[in-house]
Amino acid sequence: MSETEKLVNKKQFGALIKAADQAKTKVASVNGEIGERIKHAVENGNLHAGAFKAILKLYRMDSEKRDAWLRSFDAYRDMAGELNLFEEHVGDLDDMARRDTQKEAEEAEAAQVAENVERLENGISQLSDEEREFDDATSSKPSRRRAKKSEDDGADEKAGTYSYQ
Repeated sequence: MSETEKLVNKKQFGALIKAADQAKTKVASVNGEIGERIKHAVENGNLHAGAFKAILKLYRMDSEKRDAWLRSFDAYRDMAGELNLFEEHVGDLDDMARRDTQKEAEEAEAAQVAENVERLENGISQLSDEEREFDDATSSKPSRRRAKKSEDDGADEKAGTYSYQ
């Protein structure tokens, strides 16, 4: 079972192809001409191409849509000014963020140092006169290291030498 599809008339199809081709050629030619005029005005007449294209877009808009777009644009431009978005370019934002991060790190370190100093001062008490005079002679458990060292200091110079009998 096969169904036949309806197709456009062959002569009509050929005529539409040729007409579309000619129209696209004309459009490309007109676009090229207007493009050259705009380029000439930019180079020689101080025309700002981006601003020109924005105005052309507004010119072609419905008046209600154009008014809404302009109100929004003005509001956004004011917000951007209040946020200082136009003051510095993107490269400087990175430097600013790094400076802020470094400043925060330095402040955090200074706060930590101050806290450590306070803890040390509060946690370490000064020795009394009695505690300052403490030594191995008055201790119930004298230092073993100091005892060994003192024994070595008074040792006979000939210790460790051998003699035969």
